[in-house]
Amino acid sequence: MSTGFKPIQVNDVASALEHCADVFGQITALLKAIQEKSAEHSDAARLAALGWVVANDMDNFAGSTMEQVQKGGVRQ
Repeated sequence: MSTGFKPIQVNDVASALEHCADVFGQITALLKAIQEKSAEHSDAARLAALGWVVANDMDNFAGSTMEQVQKGGVRQ
């Protein structure tokens, strides 16, 4: 049964993960700036801090997965 999709190249997977890590890093920086500019203990500061944790985790996850793809490849 055909899915209509072609297999993706390992380099394309690594590139996508690299871009994801970059974007999550930018979101992390943005949320940190919002947190620092917001009044202490405000809802905005708390939400920015929570978002920062999530974005930072995803930045780390995408980066470590990219490294695994680059060093170990992909298997099906």
